[in-house]
Amino acid sequence: MRIACGLCLAALGAVIFAARTVGAEPPAPELMTKLAATSAGFDSVRKRATFAIDTRIETLDGDGHVTGVETISEHVVRDGVSTHVVVVNATKDGKDWTGQARREEAEKQAANAKDEKRGRLDIPFLASEQSHYAFDVVEADPNNPAHVRIAFTPKDPDSHSVEGSAWVDRNAGQFLSAGLKVSKPGMFVDYLRVTLEVGAMTELGPALSRITFDGRGGFLFIHKHIRGSVVFSDYKVAPP
Repeated sequence: MRIACGLCLAALGAVIFAARTVGAEPPAPELMTKLAATSAGFDSVRKRATFAIDTRIETLDGDGHVTGVETISEHVVRDGVSTHVVVVNATKDGKDWTGQARREEAEKQAANAKDEKRGRLDIPFLASEQSHYAFDVVEADPNNPAHVRIAFTPKDPDSHSVEGSAWVDRNAGQFLSAGLKVSKPGMFVDYLRVTLEVGAMTELGPALSRITFDGRGGFLFIHKHIRGSVVFSDYKVAPP
């Protein structure tokens, strides 16, 4: 099983606040402009950076016990024009699975070449996406009024749109934390929830350091519950 955690997701840090609810109101236009610029930086990293990815996926039974574990280490290579994903090694329940993982990656890249948005998710705060979403400031940090939580929902949900909320610093125009889910998951996906963290820095600014996910799906009477993490490291930015 492979989980496609699209790097077009907004890269955000895991920060938890004891927040209070305030009356929902649209974010200030100046703040949305700042967040659009920050999101554009994340998108530039996605398009130009080379980096390592280490993924761990656990399958759980109905009682929450782990019944299977898959790991995969990959290297994403970008030259500013094209993208190549190299599978370094992979295991399934402790056994080598590298050959199968490489075949699956080759099939995925072939499919992506035909549909570049396949498996990709929107970044709601990008300037090009903001008009497709509704935004509301729904919480504030009582210890730091500059830190607010913005909820976002797509106006016309599809398989590429996401909904959730993000904590931001409205003075700096920077993301602090986020939680989201796919608006319309695939036919055989019951749900998929994603949390993103930023802890890496590149020449283009902050970048993803970790994604955690939890989901359930299946076909007919066979449903699986999975959870896992994706760790990003060793960023290098290709020349424009």
